[in-house]
Amino acid sequence: MKKGTGDKNLYILKKSNRKGKRFEIIMDDHSHHFASDVGKTFIDHKDEKKKDAWIQRHKGDKNYNSKHSGIYHSRKLLWSKPTLKEAIKDYEKEHGVKIKIEN
Repeated sequence: MKKGTGDKNLYILKKSNRKGKRFEIIMDDHSHHFASDVGKTFIDHKDEKKKDAWIQRHKGDKNYNSKHSGIYHSRKLLWSKPTLKEAIKDYEKEHGVKIKIEN
């Protein structure tokens, strides 16, 4: 069984230990590693043109709209709002969960 929080209403967001990935989100019974550890995202550069280009480039990706994928978490947490704090707030409201950030 994959690691999880054991609480369907609590997700953990932390730095990924997987080579090439930036974050890991740990859900109730599984986790997803997502985002390149070398690339910049909207929360880093806050450039609307780059954000729009990223969305256009990825909106056809498999699982783009599935919360059980890395691309979904990249989109929702790194490419939706100018800060991670704002993105987390929206994500929590949308999914009825709490996200705890761990170092």
